[in-house]
Amino acid sequence: MSESTIKLLNNPYGQASFDSFRHKNRAFADKSLIIKYFDDDSISDYPVLLRPRRFGKSTFVQMLKCYYDISYGDRYEELFSGTKIHEENLPTHNSYHVIDFDFSRVNTDNYETLVDSFFSVLVLGIDDFKRRYPEFKFDYSKFNQKDSVTLFNYFTNAYLNHFNTKNLYVLIDEYDNFANEILSKDLDLFLSITGKNGLLKSFYAAIKASTIGTGCIAKTFITGVSSVSLDSLTSGFNIALNVTSFDCF
Repeated sequence: MSESTIKLLNNPYGQASFDSFRHKNRAFADKSLIIKYFDDDSISDYPVLLRPRRFGKSTFVQMLKCYYDISYGDRYEELFSGTKIHEENLPTHNSYHVIDFDFSRVNTDNYETLVDSFFSVLVLGIDDFKRRYPEFKFDYSKFNQKDSVTLFNYFTNAYLNHFNTKNLYVLIDEYDNFANEILSKDLDLFLSITGKNGLLKSFYAAIKASTIGTGCIAKTFITGVSSVSLDSLTSGFNIALNVTSFDCF
C-alpha cells in the first residue's frame, strides 16, 4: 500500500466572507448549486430561506453577492472554479447590481437606538455599494437619520437615474435578528415596528413598491431564523415566498 499525504484545509470558523474562503483556500461546504434553483422560473424572485443559527446563512448571502454582483465579474473564475454552480455555466452570474444589508447589526436597547442603528445599517450597505460602483453618486448626508424608509426610497431613485435599469438585487441577512430580540423582551415594541406604519413593515413595503412598475428591484433574497417577523409584516412584503421547506433547498 503506497503512502499518501492528505492535507486538510483550514477551518474558517467565525468568518462569513465567501470570497476570503476562496482566496485563502479555506474549507467550506459547497452549497452553490442552490443558485440553480433560484434562477428557475418556477421559484419566486423574492424568496425567504430560513435556517437555524450556525447553518451558514451569512456565508451563503455573501456567496450570492459574489455570484450575482457585476462588480465581482473579473473574479468569477477565482471564486467559483471547482464549485457545483460553475459546472452549470449559467448566464446569470455577475449580471445584477447587488446591495446587501445585515440586520444583526441593529441595536435593540431602546426604540431610539433601534431607529438610529437601523438607519446606520442601510448606510453601511449603501456605502459598500458605492465603493463597488464609484461612478454611482448618492449623498445622504442631509437626510433625517431617523427616516430609513426615505433613505431607501431616495437610494432606489438615484439608482434608476444613474443605471436606468431594473437590475437591482437586494440581499438581507438576519432579517429577523433584532425583531426576535425585541419580541423576547418587549411585545408592544415588536407590534409597533411590524404593525401599520411601523419601521420594519414600512421598510419592506418600500422594497415591495420598488419591485413593481418603474421600480428598480429585480430580485430579493431574505434569510433569517424564524417566520414570526415575516408573518407579522403581512402586506408589507406579501410578494415574498418562503422556500424553506422546498425539497431543492
